[in-house]
Amino acid sequence: MKVAVVGFSQAGKSTLYRAAAQGQAKGEVTAVPVPDERFDTIVQQVQPKKATPATVILQDGLDPVAGGSGKMFSQRFLDEARKADLLLHVVRAFDSPMAPYHDTIDPARDQEAVEVEMILTDLQILENRLERLAKSQNVKTSGHPDYLEKALFERIKEPLESGTPIRAMDLDEEEQKVVKNYQFLSAKETVVAFNVDEAHASAPPAHVADRVAVLTAGGTQAFAVCATIEEEIAGLDAADQPEFLESLGLTEPASHRLVRAVYDALGLITFFTAGENDTRAWPLRRGSSALKAAATIHNDIAKGFIRAEVVAYGDYLEAGSLDAAYKASKMRLEGKEYVVADGDLLHIRNKS
Repeated sequence: MKVAVVGFSQAGKSTLYRAAAQGQAKGEVTAVPVPDERFDTIVQQVQPKKATPATVILQDGLDPVAGGSGKMFSQRFLDEARKADLLLHVVRAFDSPMAPYHDTIDPARDQEAVEVEMILTDLQILENRLERLAKSQNVKTSGHPDYLEKALFERIKEPLESGTPIRAMDLDEEEQKVVKNYQFLSAKETVVAFNVDEAHASAPPAHVADRVAVLTAGGTQAFAVCATIEEEIAGLDAADQPEFLESLGLTEPASHRLVRAVYDALGLITFFTAGENDTRAWPLRRGSSALKAAATIHNDIAKGFIRAEVVAYGDYLEAGSLDAAYKASKMRLEGKEYVVADGDLLHIRNKS
């Protein structure tokens, strides 16, 4: 799952990107581990030769959103943003003489400006497509893809014109497939990070907190973060981080919360496989079956699927180990259609 970092120039995009990568960023694309205390607990108990956490892919380096009266999105920006599964919008909420646009700090204005531009960009694509569909004879045939597409686009055109992003519209599975084909920007899940100054690292100013509350109420993941502090935390040894965090009034790096927010906004849960050679945390779409989980591990395992041995993480934690959970009869045998729950420990029985 690829996450593109977007925003105006000097908003702190690259700083937050490096912080979220926990000092491991190499180039403009980095696989970032998803912080998960459950995985840490399993690894500590199993002591495997190899431990592999779940990750998300962060991409930096997109052209900045442009201010002024010209086009806000360059073609390069559009090309890269459309390939992403999610957009991480970094919004400046700190004073900076380096910021080339908007000499006054107004996070709500800047966040809305990008959102509106995405909607206008999508609206242009939609209108162009409707013009082409109007010339097609197929739109007169009920059930034809062109007929269905025209009906869908005509239905979502008015909400778009009213400023509603496509992701906030009620679309069924088939309609979502049509929308995905066009890579509409406002259809992509978005996480908004308001980049505050160091003085507000532990508590954002009121105007930022208010904006976070508005977005959260509307279903958008949003929070405040101080990217410069987060980059400093990422550069510390793990043993030195707790004391530094405590001095700032923080319980954990905000970048950890950012990565988890991105993971959640992507609609992902985590299941675990606990082996002595390799213990792993696996990302999986929420609502997916045990067969899909097996395919996530390896296609051959899915082809030979017999049963899934399942232990809920809460039962594992209470028992203290996987073996103890088995002995306490906390293991269940489930079939292909079992819907995997967040935190499940799985062992797939298969025809090898």
